[in-house]
Amino acid sequence: MELTEVDDEQRLYVSSMIDDWAGIEQHSITVVVDLERRLDSGIPSGNGTLLYLYYPFEDESLPDPVMVEPLSAFLAQLYRSGHRLLIHCRMGLNRSPLVAGAVLHQLGWSGREAVNRLQERRPGALYNEIYRGYLERLGGGGGR
Repeated sequence: MELTEVDDEQRLYVSSMIDDWAGIEQHSITVVVDLERRLDSGIPSGNGTLLYLYYPFEDESLPDPVMVEPLSAFLAQLYRSGHRLLIHCRMGLNRSPLVAGAVLHQLGWSGREAVNRLQERRPGALYNEIYRGYLERLGGGGGR
């Protein structure tokens, strides 16, 4: 599993499917968002040290923005509190960058800035025009 750092603080990552939880521990990740249809295997159980969020959706169409906005706001709050987040899906190219881009927007990035960063850090990211367009239309930003 290859983690792609989205921010410059080593606190927001995207990746493909998790096949080895050692990388999660190695990067001190405390929040995992799983966007894949199947639950990850081997999810560590612990004493409140890992928050595992399961929000599966298909890669064809945009998930309900009424769900994406509060999810990204919650994740941005966790980020601001110092948590390290990993958002992952099957290939780590569309669904996870979509949610990561929405988190960046909540953190003050414009949608265009978020798209540019994700495509720079994860080559091939956001080839889904619907997802890319959604993020670009978010506008705003400048608050970082």
